[in-house]
Amino acid sequence: MYVAVMIAVRLMGKRTIGELHPTELVVSIMISDLSTVPMQSKDTPLQDGIMPIFTLVILELLSAFLILKSHRIRRILVGRSCHVVKGGKLMEKEMGKLRVNVDDIEEQIRINGYTSLDDVSEIVVETNGQVSVIAKEEEGTIPYIVIADGRIRKKEMEKAHLGMLDIEKEMKKQSVADVKEIMYMSAINSQVVLFQKKGEAREK
Repeated sequence: MYVAVMIAVRLMGKRTIGELHPTELVVSIMISDLSTVPMQSKDTPLQDGIMPIFTLVILELLSAFLILKSHRIRRILVGRSCHVVKGGKLMEKEMGKLRVNVDDIEEQIRINGYTSLDDVSEIVVETNGQVSVIAKEEEGTIPYIVIADGRIRKKEMEKAHLGMLDIEKEMKKQSVADVKEIMYMSAINSQVVLFQKKGEAREK
């Protein structure tokens, strides 16, 4: 049973507990519960624990594949990141949804090395529960991902002040005929910062 659980965990990937998405966390909890069933009772066959575990792993791998291919499914299964501070102001509606208060936000500000809300431009609660803090001094210097895995992100395009003509111009420059051939493209203030084609390994 130990070997079966180790194989199942390896198949699921290398995320730590603090980085698990909701679907991964649920499967991990269920696997730990199922693995104890055959060990607690001599009358329970080993396969009664192993088969459900690998069924869950297969379902998790399937959901991971769907999340990878569909942004809509990702929103449903994983959720979305939330701004609890935006433009230096507390977002009360988002705070209410996440059930966090001002004390929680101040704690995260201090944990990230800042002294007060005055130092912060944005605080984002990511889908895995981790918190990203962007200082006011960093505002306007962080690129936006306008294309990811062959899909255009229109909201990010607007934030980066980029239009379709700009993207087409960059595609022509990079000898790319279709957006689906692009793995990653980021931009800021109408300027493309990084462009990577699919199948193209980046070297440092």
